[in-house]
Amino acid sequence: MKILKLNFIKLRLLLIVLTFIELSYFVILFVNIKLSVYLDYIFKVNLIMAITHLIVTGVFIWFIWKKLPRGNKNKIDNTLMILFLGLIGMWLWLPNKNEIKKQNKNSTV
Repeated sequence: MKILKLNFIKLRLLLIVLTFIELSYFVILFVNIKLSVYLDYIFKVNLIMAITHLIVTGVFIWFIWKKLPRGNKNKIDNTLMILFLGLIGMWLWLPNKNEIKKQNKNSTV
């Protein structure tokens, strides 16, 4: 179960990077409209952010369906939460340290 804990740490780091990227873009969008239009026109930042968000969402959904030892009902609920709530849903789904310890105890017994 150490592998599962390491996978959760990797997912948390991936989610931190995605959150930082999206929040920094939103700050630029609200603070400097000209810069955000320039970034969108020259570098297609909207497209890059959308693709990055979809890739991270895909990684989370893949992890839910392939790596977690849970029932199908729970997997469907988690997938729908991530799909409809996006970044906030990923933060809500990600278990904290106490939940990981509890899951490790349940799976080893």
